[in-house]
Amino acid sequence: MPTKVQLPPGCTGFDCKDGTKYTAERAGGSVTVDDRHASAINTGQYGQQDFISAKGSQSFGTKRGQRCTTCNRTWNAWNTTCPRCGAETTSI
Repeated sequence: MPTKVQLPPGCTGFDCKDGTKYTAERAGGSVTVDDRHASAINTGQYGQQDFISAKGSQSFGTKRGQRCTTCNRTWNAWNTTCPRCGAETTSI
C-alpha cells in the first residue's frame, strides 16, 4: 500500500538509490511512495531524525462527545470540563 510522505519546507522531491524520482507539485508538498521506499525513508538518516517520515498519519476518534453549552462547542468524550472556559460539559 503506498504511503504519503510530507516533504520539509522548500523541498520539491527526492531521488531514491534505485533511480526512482518523487516530485511534489509544490515545495513543501507531499508525495506518495511505494512501500519499499517508505521503509528505506524510515530507516535512513533523515527518517531516524524525524526530518522526513513515511510512517503515514495516525488518528483516532470516538462516537461520543462532550458538549459545552457556554462555548457551544463539542469536545472529546473524556473532557468533563471545557478546555476553553472551564464550564462543565454534558454527554451528547
